[in-house]
Amino acid sequence: MRILRSALLLMMVSAVGCAGSQPVRLQLASGARIGILNVLEPQLTHMHVGALRFDGFTTLHEVDWDIPGYMNRAIENKLKARGSAILVPLAAGAPEAWRQSTASGIIRAANWRIPGDLRTYLEKASLDYRLDAIVSVSSYNSSLQRQEGCFSIGKTDLATQGYGLFTWTRVLSGFSSRVPFGQNTAAPYANIMVAVFQTQPVALAAFGLAPCSQSSLPEFSWWGDTRTLSPAALQQLRPYVEELGAAAAQAGLTSAGLLP
Repeated sequence: MRILRSALLLMMVSAVGCAGSQPVRLQLASGARIGILNVLEPQLTHMHVGALRFDGFTTLHEVDWDIPGYMNRAIENKLKARGSAILVPLAAGAPEAWRQSTASGIIRAANWRIPGDLRTYLEKASLDYRLDAIVSVSSYNSSLQRQEGCFSIGKTDLATQGYGLFTWTRVLSGFSSRVPFGQNTAAPYANIMVAVFQTQPVALAAFGLAPCSQSSLPEFSWWGDTRTLSPAALQQLRPYVEELGAAAAQAGLTSAGLLP
């Protein structure tokens, strides 16, 4: 995990810089009311690329990690350590279809402009709860928000969704583990975005992304059915995903001026 932490420190700068050419740094008074809009999915994604590239798959796995809850706590702890903000949870128990639609709207807001339905919701929530800012947590498909140095085969970038595990079976890996290249890849990743919206008027202030991790999941077992992730693999994966998610929170809150 030390290697991952070092990589995160180096890549946080670029993650913060992704918050747009002119991020807005909010100036909130003590006791400001901040809404937390968390539409992150609870399940992880496993994307696999086969040795011949045509035998890959993407599967979803239900886990008891509660990454959405972890992200809420990470944001709350960071904000409360800064001052006496009043945090207001939003859209608790919202339908899955609405959460997916909202996540799509957030990535559109980051890349272009806030779509009408998302703007309407943010405006209403701001008035109903008397909010000074709204912090959102969502995932995205990397084809819509690419980062340098993420997963690719040759010159082809590979799109990943959500958070979880990327695996790639390589032909040479089956011959010898001593070959310095062409080894199997098992890497944790987290396409998690933490975006901050100002409320008067509603506008995107800034956002931060989890950096692309090139760390390898240690002792990943390549024997048996790759579609089935063992409890041991899931246990190894969890702290990496949590740390990447915490980096997204740090990047987004810092870029918006909510953290020093």
